Amino acid sequence: MPSRLQAPTVILWAATLTLGAAGGFALDLLHVPLAWLLGSLGAVAAAGLCGVGLSVPPGGRQVGQLLLGTAIGLTFTSAVAEAVAGYASVMVLAALLSITYGVVAAYTLRRSAKVDDATAFFASVPGGVAEMSILAERNGGETAPVSLAQSLRILCVVITIPPVITVLGLTGIDPFEPSTLSFDPMGFGALLTLALAGGGLLAWRKVPNAWLLGPMAVAVLVTATESHLSSMPTPLLNLSQVLIGATLGLRYRRDRLLALRRFLPSAILSTVVLVGLNVATGAVIGLAVGLPVATMALALSPGGMAEMSITAKVLHLGVPIVSAFHVVRIFLVIGFSETVFRRIFRRRPPDRTTPPSDSAL
Repeated sequence: MPSRLQAPTVILWAATLTLGAAGGFALDLLHVPLAWLLGSLGAVAAAGLCGVGLSVPPGGRQVGQLLLGTAIGLTFTSAVAEAVAGYASVMVLAALLSITYGVVAAYTLRRSAKVDDATAFFASVPGGVAEMSILAERNGGETAPVSLAQSLRILCVVITIPPVITVLGLTGIDPFEPSTLSFDPMGFGALLTLALAGGGLLAWRKVPNAWLLGPMAVAVLVTATESHLSSMPTPLLNLSQVLIGATLGLRYRRDRLLALRRFLPSAILSTVVLVGLNVATGAVIGLAVGLPVATMALALSPGGMAEMSITAKVLHLGVPIVSAFHVVRIFLVIGFSETVFRRIFRRRPPDRTTPPSDSAL
C-alpha cells in the first residue's frame, strides 16, 4: 500500500518542478530579469489559482536556500567582508526604520481592513511569513490574513523592483569586485558538505532562515580565509531559484484568496505603503553613503532575504551588502517586533465583529 501511495506524490513533485522550470526557461529565453525565480513563481501560482493542486518535495525550499546561501557567502572575500562591516551602524538604522514603517503600514491596514491590532501589525512588519504568523497568534491576531499579507509583500517586491531596476538601466553597478574562483568538483563537494553542516546546526538551534544563513556563514568563513574550494555552478543557482519560486507560488491558491477577498485590497494598499517607504529610504541612504541607489533599494526593500539576494546576484548589484542588510533586519525584526507591538498598540481584545475572512458567508 505505501508504494502505491508514493508514486502519485512523486509524480506531483516532478510535475510542479517541471512546470516551475518551464516557466523559468521561458522567461530566460525572453531575457527577463530574475527569469528562473519569476518564471517558476508565476507558473506555479497560475496553476494554483486555476485550482490545480501542486506540491514541492519536502525540503525543496531548504535545498534552494542552501545553494543560494552558499553562493552568497562565496562573494565575501576578506576585503569585501571588511568593507561591509563598515556599514554596520547603517544596517541597524535601516532595520529600525523598517520596523517603524511597518507600524505606519499597520495603521493603514487596521483602518482600511478593520482588523485587530495584532493582525494589522504582524501582517505589516517585514518579517518571515511563519515567524510573523506565530507572533500574531500569540498576541491574539489571526494567522491567515497575516500569512497572506506577508506573502503578498514578497510577491510585490519580486515582480516590481527587478524589472524597474532593469528598465532604468541600473544593473551591473556592483560596488565590489566579483569573485574569479573557478569550479572544482572535489572542492565543491567539500563546500556543500560544510554548508549542509552549517545549515543543520542552525536549524537544530531553531535560528530563522537557518538553511540560508548557515551555508552563507560557512561560505563566508571559507572565502574570507582564502580557502579556495570552488565556485557555484550557474545551473545550480538557477535550480535554487526554481525551488524557491515554486515554493512561493504554492502560497497563491484560489480558495485561499477567495476566503480573504475582503482583506486583499487593504493588504495590497498596506504593502505598497511599506515597499514605497523602504525603497525610498534605501535610495536616500545610498546617496548619503555613496553606494549605488539600486543596491540600496534592494538592501532595504521588504522582500525576503533569499529573493533579494538572488536579485542582487543576477543583476550584479552587490550581493554582500544586500544580504548583510537583510540579515540584520531579520534578526532585529524577529527579536524586537513583539516588544514594539506591546509598547505602541493598546492591549485590547481583538475585534471579531468584522473579520477579514469571508468563509462564513
